[in-house]
Amino acid sequence: MMPESQPWELNVLRNLRASYEERGLKFYINPPHELVPSFLEGYQPDAIAIGPNGGGAIIEIKRYQSQATNRQLAELAKRVGEHSGWEFKGIYTNPATETPDNIAKPTLEQIDAGLQEIQILADTRHFAPALVFGWAVLESLARLASGPGRSRGLSPVQAVQALAEEGYIENEDAQRLREMAKLRSAVAHGDFSVSVSAEDVDFLVNQLNALKSYITKVAVEEAAGH
Repeated sequence: MMPESQPWELNVLRNLRASYEERGLKFYINPPHELVPSFLEGYQPDAIAIGPNGGGAIIEIKRYQSQATNRQLAELAKRVGEHSGWEFKGIYTNPATETPDNIAKPTLEQIDAGLQEIQILADTRHFAPALVFGWAVLESLARLASGPGRSRGLSPVQAVQALAEEGYIENEDAQRLREMAKLRSAVAHGDFSVSVSAEDVDFLVNQLNALKSYITKVAVEEAAGH
């Protein structure tokens, strides 16, 4: 017996159904096993949209964003992206509206792992999830730049501002990131009318890699100075 979708899932899925059916695809919520592509054996998607000539979209709905769910969506995006004609759509329905307290600073290994997951999403053209996860890495870099220990969570704009004030981001780049923060929030809060481009993600990834190198260099210099 298929698990029933929760009310918060159904609201999103109903909107998606209308969008996909307008494009001529058949939309199934909690699809039966025989409709799930063989390359996803053992995985039950929340919904699937199937095109008239085969292929379509695999859809996964998550209520909250976390490192574990980000990793799961990145892995699914990679699996789906390896098969022509199929796309993966991961959606968060209720991203956190408050920034948490007392968050541990990330390690460089964790930052590297995050950057790899973002690249997987970008390479498979899942730009919206890449943008949202990219912003998680941006915030973690902002916290890393503030020194050892733990710190408060930051809003998207606060993360950019913190890095700009410390001199890690040039004014022009900081301004573009502030504008992109609006796009990130729209995507995270379920505004399906907005579009995230490959150029947006490329810019963010370049900024993240540059920030990681710069913050690492400063940390090494400060350690040497002591």
